[in-house]
Amino acid sequence: MGYKGTVKGKVIELDEPLPYPDGTRVEVTVQPEVQPEKKPRKNSPQALLQLAGTLTEEEAEAIMKVVREHVRKIDWEMWGQDEP
Repeated sequence: MGYKGTVKGKVIELDEPLPYPDGTRVEVTVQPEVQPEKKPRKNSPQALLQLAGTLTEEEAEAIMKVVREHVRKIDWEMWGQDEP
């Protein structure tokens, strides 16, 4: 069973009491508590990356349709090469 507490010098003050009587020897494994991740800023690259794999095929296609229609395209002829 895991317990949480706060380190104070060489003592760990637990948030709740243990179910063992005083004097009972115990084995202790210590690691820092995992902090919840901060929510990324709206429209940031981190926020967009959290969406990876969460869109339905229809949602992904709707986004790609908008991109194809409204995002400026590269004129490959201007660069003297065929479209990749």
